[in-house]
Amino acid sequence: MNIFDCHCHFVTLEDFRLYKKTSCATKYINIRAINHEVLVKPYDFDTFKGIEGMYLTESVNLDNIDEELKRVEITLKTNPQVIAIKIYLGYQKYYANDPKIERVAELASKYNVSVIFHCGECYLIDKITYSNALYIESLAIKFPHVNFIASHMNYPLFDEVFSLCEKYDNVFTCISGSLDATDLEERNIQVNKLVETINKHLKKYPRLSSKLMYGTDFFSIGDGYIDVSNYIDIVNKLDISDKEKEDILCNNIFKAYLKLNK
Repeated sequence: MNIFDCHCHFVTLEDFRLYKKTSCATKYINIRAINHEVLVKPYDFDTFKGIEGMYLTESVNLDNIDEELKRVEITLKTNPQVIAIKIYLGYQKYYANDPKIERVAELASKYNVSVIFHCGECYLIDKITYSNALYIESLAIKFPHVNFIASHMNYPLFDEVFSLCEKYDNVFTCISGSLDATDLEERNIQVNKLVETINKHLKKYPRLSSKLMYGTDFFSIGDGYIDVSNYIDIVNKLDISDKEKEDILCNNIFKAYLKLNK
C-alpha cells in the first residue's frame, strides 16, 4: 500500500533521517515555516533538492505581504518541487478571510498550487481564534479552482472543518498533529479517541473519507512529534473500507494538490 505523508517539517537532512526511523511513508510534503519564535526555522530549498518522493511548499509571512508574494512567485517559477503555499493562522493574527490571504489565493491560482492553513490549536499558544477553519468558507467560494487544506482537522473544533469538506469540492483536511503524547499507553489512548471521533463524523459527513488525508506533522522539537508510527494506526482502525483507507493514505493527497498530477 502506498503511503503519502502530506504534512512534515524537515529543516535538515538529519530531520529526514530521524523521521524515516518510525515512518512507513514513501512520499512526503515538507512544509516550510516562517520565522516565528515557536516554529521550526524555514528550511533551505537546496537542502532537499531532488530527493525522491519529496515535495516542498512555500510559506508567507502576512506581515510583509508585498515582499513575500514577490519572493514566493520567484520560487514557484523556478522550483518544480514546490506544490503549495503555507499560511500560519494563529501564529499570525489573521483570519482566513483576510484580504491579504485573498492575494495569496490569487497567486496560487496563477501557478496551480494549493494553499495550506494551520488550523485549530497552536503549539504553545492556548486560544483558538484566528486559526479556526470556518473562515476558509469565503475563500472556497471566491476561488473554486484553488484547493485549500485546513490542517490538523481544526483540532479540536472538528465540525467546522468537516462541514466545509462536505460542502465544498476544494476544501480538504488532514490528521496531522493530532498525537503528542510521549508515553506509548497515552498515545494509544489518543489514537482510540481520535478514531472514535473521526468514525462519528464519517457517518455525519459522507464525503469525508474522500477529503481526509494522512499526515504526521513530524518535527524534531518535542518528543511527542518525533515518533510518527502511531499515525498509521488511526487510519487502520477507522470503520471504513480498504479502498477508503487507501484514499486517506495516498489518493486524496493527489486530489488536494493538483500540481502533483502535472
